[in-house]
Amino acid sequence: MPIDLNLRRFVLALCLTLAVPLSAAQAAGGEFRYSGGELNCISGVESAGQEPPYLDCLQIGPVRIGETLRTVSMKFGKARQTVNRGPVTERIYPISLNVPAGQRVPYWVIGFEGQRVISIQITGDLRVDQYAFSSIRIGDPESKLLKLFGPAGFSQPAPQIGGVMWGYSPYPVTFELKNGRVYSMRVSEAVGK
Repeated sequence: MPIDLNLRRFVLALCLTLAVPLSAAQAAGGEFRYSGGELNCISGVESAGQEPPYLDCLQIGPVRIGETLRTVSMKFGKARQTVNRGPVTERIYPISLNVPAGQRVPYWVIGFEGQRVISIQITGDLRVDQYAFSSIRIGDPESKLLKLFGPAGFSQPAPQIGGVMWGYSPYPVTFELKNGRVYSMRVSEAVGK
């Protein structure tokens, strides 16, 4: 039985209506940039009333602060390991790469409070090109981090990796550097979470 022309038009219009916001959401996301002596979240999205106002910049790769466990599970599958830290559950997801023998696999640590993402971290010795935070990737040189983020608000030793941690307060953003390269990047909903 032939499909009514009006029904076809309705289905096409519905598909187009749903596709536009979906692709826009995937492409959306602000970036932190250092300019005029300060670090700011540059976003094409109106942030009036959004808490925190820099929320649009708190994304690493395909993961955003505020997403649900369900959406993260759809992207990465089941977590390899789960660690409870008070009200926060950290889920660890290895990043599938062709890793040379003897090298540790880069991984995600995504913190959830209930079913909601409140922290995102990506860590590893190997460069991971497909996942960026404000144009910074694991393995990028310290010079690129300084160019895009400016000087750190604080710096402290990170003895567990033999490197240093840089923080960018008042933003809930930290980087760990090892041998002059970005080893780990972390964003959270609020400083200290």
